[in-house]
Amino acid sequence: MPVMKRLLPAGLLAAAALLLSGCASEYQLGTTLPEDSRDVFIPAILNESGEPRAATELRRALEKEIRREGTLRIVSDESFATTRLDVTVVRYEQEATSYNRANTQSPTEYRMELTARVSFVKLPRKAAGEAAETPIYGPKEVRGTETFSGGSDAVANKLSCLPTTAKKLAETIVDGCVGAW
Repeated sequence: MPVMKRLLPAGLLAAAALLLSGCASEYQLGTTLPEDSRDVFIPAILNESGEPRAATELRRALEKEIRREGTLRIVSDESFATTRLDVTVVRYEQEATSYNRANTQSPTEYRMELTARVSFVKLPRKAAGEAAETPIYGPKEVRGTETFSGGSDAVANKLSCLPTTAKKLAETIVDGCVGAW
Protein backbone atom coordinates (compact mmCIF):
# COMPACT_ATOMS: atom_id res chain seq x y z
CA MET A 1 0.00 0.00 0.00
CA PRO A 2 2.74 2.62 0.75
CA VAL A 3 4.29 1.99 -2.71
CA MET A 4 0.91 2.74 -4.30
CA LYS A 5 0.69 6.08 -2.45
CA ARG A 6 4.10 7.11 -3.85
CA LEU A 7 3.29 6.02 -7.42
CA LEU A 8 -0.01 7.88 -7.60
CA PRO A 9 1.47 11.43 -7.33
CA ALA A 10 4.31 10.50 -9.71
CA GLY A 11 1.81 9.14 -12.23
CA LEU A 12 -0.35 12.24 -11.97
CA LEU A 13 2.68 14.48 -12.51
CA ALA A 14 3.74 12.47 -15.58
CA ALA A 15 0.22 12.64 -17.04
CA ALA A 16 0.05 16.40 -16.41
CA ALA A 17 3.45 16.92 -18.06
CA LEU A 18 2.34 14.90 -21.09
CA LEU A 19 -0.89 16.85 -21.36
CA LEU A 20 0.88 20.22 -21.04
CA SER A 21 3.51 19.32 -23.63
CA GLY A 22 0.73 18.44 -26.06
CA CYS A 23 -0.97 21.78 -25.42
CA ALA A 24 2.28 23.67 -25.73
CA SER A 25 2.97 22.21 -29.17
CA GLU A 26 -0.25 23.86 -30.43
CA TYR A 27 0.54 27.26 -28.93
CA GLN A 28 2.63 29.73 -30.90
CA LEU A 29 4.43 32.64 -29.29
CA GLY A 30 4.62 35.95 -31.12
CA THR A 31 2.71 37.11 -34.15
CA THR A 32 1.22 35.21 -37.03
CA LEU A 33 1.64 38.30 -39.23
CA PRO A 34 3.69 37.22 -42.27
CA GLU A 35 7.18 38.70 -42.60
CA ASP A 36 6.22 40.39 -45.88
CA SER A 37 3.48 42.38 -44.09
CA ARG A 38 5.55 44.07 -41.40
CA ASP A 39 6.75 47.29 -43.07
CA VAL A 40 4.04 49.75 -42.05
CA PHE A 41 3.34 53.27 -43.21
CA ILE A 42 1.34 55.47 -40.84
CA PRO A 43 -0.20 58.52 -42.55
CA ALA A 44 -1.09 61.59 -40.50
CA ILE A 45 -3.44 60.68 -37.67
CA LEU A 46 -6.71 62.52 -38.12
CA ASN A 47 -8.33 64.22 -35.14
CA GLU A 48 -12.11 64.51 -34.87
CA SER A 49 -12.11 64.48 -31.07
CA GLY A 50 -12.10 68.15 -30.13
CA GLU A 51 -8.95 67.68 -27.99
CA PRO A 52 -6.19 69.49 -29.94
CA ARG A 53 -3.30 67.36 -28.61
CA ALA A 54 -4.99 63.97 -29.00
CA ALA A 55 -3.59 63.07 -32.45
CA THR A 56 -0.09 64.28 -31.60
CA GLU A 57 0.05 62.30 -28.36
CA LEU A 58 -1.38 59.19 -30.02
CA ARG A 59 1.13 59.41 -32.88
CA ARG A 60 4.02 59.67 -30.42
CA ALA A 61 2.69 56.75 -28.35
CA LEU A 62 1.94 54.61 -31.40
CA GLU A 63 5.42 54.98 -32.87
CA LYS A 64 7.00 54.22 -29.50
CA GLU A 65 4.80 51.14 -28.98
CA ILE A 66 5.54 49.79 -32.46
CA ARG A 67 9.29 50.08 -31.82
CA ARG A 68 8.92 48.52 -28.35
CA GLU A 69 6.77 45.61 -29.51
CA GLY A 70 9.16 44.86 -32.39
CA THR A 71 6.98 43.05 -34.94
CA LEU A 72 6.21 45.97 -37.23
CA ARG A 73 8.77 48.30 -38.83
CA ILE A 74 7.76 51.91 -39.50
CA VAL A 75 8.64 53.23 -42.95
CA SER A 76 8.43 56.91 -43.80
CA ASP A 77 7.27 56.50 -47.41
CA GLU A 78 4.19 54.53 -48.45
CA SER A 79 5.96 53.30 -51.60
CA PHE A 80 8.30 51.25 -49.37
CA ALA A 81 5.50 49.89 -47.16
CA THR A 82 3.73 46.56 -47.35
CA THR A 83 0.99 47.66 -44.93
CA ARG A 84 -0.72 50.88 -43.90
CA LEU A 85 -2.20 51.82 -40.53
CA ASP A 86 -4.92 54.48 -40.76
CA VAL A 87 -5.97 56.04 -37.46
CA THR A 88 -8.56 58.71 -36.65
CA VAL A 89 -9.12 59.91 -33.10
CA VAL A 90 -12.90 60.11 -32.97
CA ARG A 91 -13.64 60.83 -29.33
CA TYR A 92 -12.10 62.39 -26.24
CA GLU A 93 -14.06 62.08 -23.01
CA GLN A 94 -13.33 63.15 -19.50
CA GLU A 95 -15.68 62.62 -16.60
CA ALA A 96 -15.53 62.89 -12.83
CA THR A 97 -15.62 59.50 -11.13
CA SER A 98 -15.36 60.46 -7.45
CA TYR A 99 -15.99 63.58 -5.38
CA ASN A 100 -14.81 65.19 -2.17
CA ARG A 101 -16.96 64.02 0.76
CA ALA A 102 -17.00 67.45 2.35
CA ASN A 103 -17.79 69.24 -0.91
CA THR A 104 -19.74 67.04 -3.33
CA GLN A 105 -19.28 69.62 -6.09
CA SER A 106 -15.49 69.13 -6.07
CA PRO A 107 -14.23 66.10 -8.07
CA THR A 108 -11.24 64.23 -6.68
CA GLU A 109 -10.77 61.78 -9.55
CA TYR A 110 -11.48 61.75 -13.28
CA ARG A 111 -11.57 59.16 -16.03
CA MET A 112 -10.12 60.05 -19.41
CA GLU A 113 -10.90 58.04 -22.53
CA LEU A 114 -9.61 58.30 -26.10
CA THR A 115 -11.38 56.42 -28.88
CA ALA A 116 -9.87 55.87 -32.32
CA ARG A 117 -11.09 54.32 -35.54
CA VAL A 118 -8.37 52.00 -36.82
CA SER A 119 -7.81 50.24 -40.12
CA PHE A 120 -4.71 48.13 -40.84
CA VAL A 121 -4.43 46.93 -44.45
CA LYS A 122 -1.98 44.98 -46.58
CA LEU A 123 -1.07 47.07 -49.60
CA PRO A 124 -1.37 45.48 -53.06
CA ARG A 125 1.81 44.17 -54.73
CA LYS A 126 1.58 45.14 -58.35
CA ALA A 127 4.35 42.68 -59.29
CA ALA A 128 2.19 39.87 -57.89
CA GLY A 129 -0.87 41.10 -59.80
CA GLU A 130 -2.68 42.35 -56.70
CA ALA A 131 -4.91 45.35 -57.32
CA ALA A 132 -6.72 45.89 -54.04
CA GLU A 133 -5.83 46.41 -50.40
CA THR A 134 -6.48 43.46 -48.10
CA PRO A 135 -7.90 44.21 -44.64
CA ILE A 136 -5.85 42.78 -41.78
CA TYR A 137 -7.42 44.51 -38.75
CA GLY A 138 -10.47 46.73 -38.60
CA PRO A 139 -11.97 49.00 -39.41
CA LYS A 140 -12.98 49.15 -35.79
CA GLU A 141 -13.10 51.54 -32.87
CA VAL A 142 -10.70 50.96 -29.97
CA ARG A 143 -10.36 52.76 -26.63
CA GLY A 144 -7.67 53.75 -24.19
CA THR A 145 -8.68 54.73 -20.65
CA GLU A 146 -6.81 56.20 -17.69
CA THR A 147 -7.74 57.90 -14.42
CA PHE A 148 -6.21 61.00 -12.84
CA SER A 149 -6.73 62.92 -9.65
CA GLY A 150 -8.47 66.26 -9.38
CA GLY A 151 -7.96 68.70 -6.55
CA SER A 152 -5.87 71.86 -6.63
CA ASP A 153 -3.66 70.73 -9.54
CA ALA A 154 -6.35 69.15 -11.75
CA VAL A 155 -5.24 70.97 -14.91
CA ALA A 156 -1.65 69.72 -14.62
CA ASN A 157 -2.93 66.22 -13.82
CA LYS A 158 -5.15 66.30 -16.90
CA LEU A 159 -2.25 67.36 -19.11
CA SER A 160 -0.06 64.56 -17.77
CA CYS A 161 -2.86 62.01 -18.17
CA LEU A 162 -3.32 62.47 -21.93
CA PRO A 163 0.03 60.85 -22.87
CA THR A 164 -0.74 57.89 -20.58
CA THR A 165 -4.18 57.46 -22.10
CA ALA A 166 -2.67 57.67 -25.60
CA LYS A 167 -0.11 55.03 -24.59
CA LYS A 168 -2.86 52.64 -23.50
CA LEU A 169 -4.73 53.23 -26.76
CA ALA A 170 -1.52 52.67 -28.76
CA GLU A 171 -0.91 49.36 -26.97
CA THR A 172 -4.42 48.19 -27.87
CA ILE A 173 -3.97 49.23 -31.51
CA VAL A 174 -0.59 47.50 -31.92
CA ASP A 175 -1.81 44.34 -30.16
CA GLY A 176 -4.78 44.22 -32.53
CA CYS A 177 -2.61 44.72 -35.62
CA VAL A 178 0.05 42.10 -34.84
CA GLY A 179 -2.45 39.56 -33.54
CA ALA A 180 -5.09 39.90 -36.22
CA TRP A 181 -3.70 37.79 -39.06
